[in-house]
Amino acid sequence: MDKEQILEMSRQENRNRDEMEQATFHKAGQRAVAVGGLVCAVIIVLEWLLANRVSLSIWAVYLSMTGTMLLTKYLSLKKPHELVFGIVQLALAAVFLVLHAMQMAG
Repeated sequence: MDKEQILEMSRQENRNRDEMEQATFHKAGQRAVAVGGLVCAVIIVLEWLLANRVSLSIWAVYLSMTGTMLLTKYLSLKKPHELVFGIVQLALAAVFLVLHAMQMAG
């Protein structure tokens, strides 16, 4: 392979994004999950204080976000603990979603 072929393969692999842009997307994703988690926590605390209940749907949303993030990290980095925690979080999200549906059904 010559230099041009290697560069073309790199462009296709990175979808024409440079390293700085990829790092920015990574940082933005991390911050989005952190802010989403903070908003979920505030909603949970407010519901607990004002309505004397805890919304399981908020937990389902938050755990779905973080579980998906962990599984994506596992697919790229192949770290087993990312897979385990991702599966646990997605399983808990499914349980909370089912319990929320049962609460709504009465």
